[in-house]
Amino acid sequence: KVSKALLAGTERQGLTSSNSCHPTRSVMDSVVDINEGKAGVGGKVQMKDLRVVIATACFHVVDGVTITLRKIIRRLKARGAKVLVLTAPPPGGVAEPLTVHVESVPLLSCCVGQGDYHMGVKAGEEALLAMEKFQPHVVHCTTPDFACYAIGVWAREHNIPVMGTWHSNIHDYALHWGTISTVIRPLIVLYIQHFYYALGTTYVPSEIMRKKMIKEGFESKAHGNKLEVWGRGVDCDKFNPNKRDEAWRTRMGFSPDDVVVLWVGRCVVEKRPDVYIQVMRNLTKLYPQRKDNNLKVRGVVCGRGDFYKKMTSIPNVQGVGWLTAEELPRVYASCDILCFPSRVETFGNVTLEGMASGLPVIAADCCSSHLVESGHNGYAIKGMDFSGYQEAIVTLMEDKKLRQQMGINGRKRAVRDFEVDAVMDQMVEHYIEVANNPPFKPKAFILNVILFPIAMLLWWPYMGIYQAGRLGPKEWVGILMFVFVMVVYLYGGDEQNEGPTDYSWIIGVCLATGAQLSGALAKVLFKSYWQYKVRWKQLAISAVSYVCIIIINPIMGLSAYSFAAQSLLAPLSILNLVWNAVLASLILKEKLSKANMVAYLLICSGCCMTSYFGIHEHKSFTYDELMGLFLEPMFLVFLVVEAIVATVGANIAWVGEKQYPPWVVRIAYGCLGGMLGGNQFLSKSLSEMISTALKTDVAIILRPGSLMLIAGTVFVLISGLRMLQKGLKFYTAMSLVPIYQGFFTITMVASALVFFKEYEQFTANMAQAYTFALLLIFGGISQLQPPETDVELETRKQGDHMA
Repeated sequence: KVSKALLAGTERQGLTSSNSCHPTRSVMDSVVDINEGKAGVGGKVQMKDLRVVIATACFHVVDGVTITLRKIIRRLKARGAKVLVLTAPPPGGVAEPLTVHVESVPLLSCCVGQGDYHMGVKAGEEALLAMEKFQPHVVHCTTPDFACYAIGVWAREHNIPVMGTWHSNIHDYALHWGTISTVIRPLIVLYIQHFYYALGTTYVPSEIMRKKMIKEGFESKAHGNKLEVWGRGVDCDKFNPNKRDEAWRTRMGFSPDDVVVLWVGRCVVEKRPDVYIQVMRNLTKLYPQRKDNNLKVRGVVCGRGDFYKKMTSIPNVQGVGWLTAEELPRVYASCDILCFPSRVETFGNVTLEGMASGLPVIAADCCSSHLVESGHNGYAIKGMDFSGYQEAIVTLMEDKKLRQQMGINGRKRAVRDFEVDAVMDQMVEHYIEVANNPPFKPKAFILNVILFPIAMLLWWPYMGIYQAGRLGPKEWVGILMFVFVMVVYLYGGDEQNEGPTDYSWIIGVCLATGAQLSGALAKVLFKSYWQYKVRWKQLAISAVSYVCIIIINPIMGLSAYSFAAQSLLAPLSILNLVWNAVLASLILKEKLSKANMVAYLLICSGCCMTSYFGIHEHKSFTYDELMGLFLEPMFLVFLVVEAIVATVGANIAWVGEKQYPPWVVRIAYGCLGGMLGGNQFLSKSLSEMISTALKTDVAIILRPGSLMLIAGTVFVLISGLRMLQKGLKFYTAMSLVPIYQGFFTITMVASALVFFKEYEQFTANMAQAYTFALLLIFGGISQLQPPETDVELETRKQGDHMA
């Protein structure tokens, strides 16, 4: 069977993975010996006999998923049931009692924001033997990884009911993974859909989430699976306003009048730490400590992740890291407001804990509106802009009675509707119900045919990225040099090195290099423009920038076109990146990170290859020939495609981060500016037209076609740069300019191939090398670091993020 490939692959080859960790004692010694007979056979299953296998990814990680699972496990044991947990090993590999480890690999920190998460890849022999001995009545899958899928296959083969719970919107996390998510997210959605189709019943945290999942196709009438609601609970004795500790506040340096805004959770991009950062920085400026004003905002960050250091570097914000189960309730109760802007929550355990602790909660409406009633126990904020959170916090800061009343209302709601034992008893009854019903029979053939290839499409690229991520800059340089040499060796030859015997194209290359230097200087100065508040300094910098970009750059660029083909010169525009990195470090004091260094290497390598395999023969055109090229059908199709892409990009840039993730807006600015500026066929045509006019008739310059050509050249040049300048107001030069330059280069190459029909001179080998080079360029773009928000941006007025 196809599903065997994801089952016990280690039965044949042994547990040899370096990522597999084992308990220090035999796992079979830790599993309760059961002698009541085959699982699920012989009458109704009673609570005292119930045996449940829970398959999860990272039982050792402190997050909402494991907290929920530990609650249900405690409740099961309290009612006499037995539980076996199958999970990835923790650091050190020592198993907790009654847990067995599956084979796993670490998840990339770029996916989850911290490095202690693992993904199960195989059930493994040890886990299969443990389940054979445990003889469960129910198998509960909590994570859609490959190990849980294999465990579900084993259960179905042994006629054991399988059920699932939904804890994380993994497919929505992918929206924050940069350019690569455009390709990988549809595969993730398809895989997860079919994973849950096989489980029969999946319990989701809320009715809002159930409707969202049905809309996204996770319930299928064709497969017969269904989604049902099982909420979450909170220990209202543990999370209690009575645990407020004034001594703790004093040790933290808080005065009685300070209003403390709390963050709890992983400090990773999908949790929207940027909202907390912007709000706290703004509030620190709005409420400075003065003699006539005792009101002061303070912040506490409880958690960890990529953004932890940045969050705790804000004035008046302190970090406490991860806390124990005993310390966390005290911190909740000792703060005054909970800010929880995450938009990827399935329920909102943090929101519920804050309510139980007597705090007013300010959270995203898309995830917490079932818990937070705006104006009653907090505020449910719509949209992605930070201003709503800031206004809500200001309202609560300035009205102590309102703040306290909202906290009381939230506490009452938590005690009334979300008492933990009652909620957990609901799940215990679900276990009994599933165990006493016939196992769900999925359409195994269809599932295997779909799941197996999708799993492979996700698995092999992931392992390639995982291994590549462990390489350092030196290894990357060596690999790129090796690849470059091999491609030159395989595809190099006389057929692509044909050109004029006088090597005039070298002059064109030198002129183009100088043009790129002046262009890079202009772009860096555009960025420095926003760092000055004095108007005359802004005008001076703007004047120098436009002289470089409108006078020096075009003159050298147009001159270069008189000596070389556009497809040869196009990749040289990537030298902008080299100059940009150097000048941004010197003028703007920006740091070049390792991730960006790898991105620059990939992009530059791709562009050097396109230059090597470019057309070295320069062809001249008359005025009439140039005008005829504008009416070619292929060129008209090219213009239509460009117009569609430009319209989409302009819409995203106009709406901004109110509706789209930051990385989408950043790419929109870079794409739109690069596409407009990359239409260098107009500059090449203008150069040819001027050359023809000087040789034959100067009056050619005054013809309608020539005037339109001049106007078009100026328009694409200025509009592309203006779009880049607007983007640089919001994002750093090192994160935006490479995207701009990548699309600039690709548009420049494509327009040359289409407009001047340079594709006719390409051989098969040259075309293959060009394709590989373009993949390198886009690979470099996908490696760029996420955009950074400038300090001055955080004080902009609401709705100011517009093109």
